[in-house]
Order: sequence, then structure tokens, then C-alpha cells
Amino acid sequence: MPLTKPNQQLRRELKDLGLDLEQAASEVLNITKDCRDVDAIAVLKLIAKMYEHADRIAALADEVRDGKVTRAKPE
Repeated sequence: MPLTKPNQQLRRELKDLGLDLEQAASEVLNITKDCRDVDAIAVLKLIAKMYEHADRIAALADEVRDGKVTRAKPE
């Protein structure tokens, strides 16, 4: 079953957000790759969390594609 226009937009937005989050995590990782102190460990933990969130966003986009999640009209 094809997606409705609002659901197509939702999926596109989720995919874009996930990609932006992954790119931000990658940029932060590149900036901190030469750091070797406690701050770097904290940053790496934050980067891991960003990647987890990006994966969750991608999973939500897949659920939209599969029709499990839909965008309802505002009331």
C-alpha cells in the first residue's frame, strides 16, 4: 500500500534527521579523535548515544514505510 503524502513527508523528515545526527556524530568524532583525556571519554559516550538515536530514527522511518506509524491530521 503506498504511503499517504503526510506519511511520505514524515518518513523523509525522519530519514533526514537520522542522517543529520549521524553526520554530526561523525564530525564530533573527527574533532576529538586526537584527544586522550577524560573529556574525550565523555565525548565518545555522547557520540555513541547520538548513533543510537540515529538508529532509532531510522527504525521509525522504516515503521512509517511499513505502515506501522502514521501521521494523523491535527485536530
